[in-house]
Amino acid sequence: MNVLFVCTDNFTRSVIAEYCMKDVLRKTGNASITVSSAGIRADSDVSKYSDLHFQILTGMQIDTSDFRRTPFRESSFEEQDVILAMSDLHRDFIKEHYNRDVPLFNEVYNGQKTAVTIGSPESGDFAEQMHRLVNYFYEAMPSLIENLQKRAAP
Repeated sequence: MNVLFVCTDNFTRSVIAEYCMKDVLRKTGNASITVSSAGIRADSDVSKYSDLHFQILTGMQIDTSDFRRTPFRESSFEEQDVILAMSDLHRDFIKEHYNRDVPLFNEVYNGQKTAVTIGSPESGDFAEQMHRLVNYFYEAMPSLIENLQKRAAP
């Protein structure tokens, strides 16, 4: 099964989800799923964005050195079995531009039609929010993987 996480810039949420899933799959010896990420604006300027999430992942011994931003394209539908959007913005973009419905990450993870969000780097507790976001994705992965495999079962 090929899984694609989609966010805006393919720099924060989709990347964290991708590398957390890769780590869980590696640690559990699960080779039945491949995972990647893409962004609906993966050509945007992210030079002012925080890279704290990469530091947190590195601290968890998760190697992100092969990360490259990837634009979401129509070919993603042929290459992927499951596409998960991080928010309504991403899901609505895919519906408007490609006339396809994709679920939200949280819909498949915990049945809630809610977005995965992150606060502004200007907020006083941004580092804490980023740690919570990384932990949220990491802790979600076993259940998400199980739910994806259940959905794929005949």
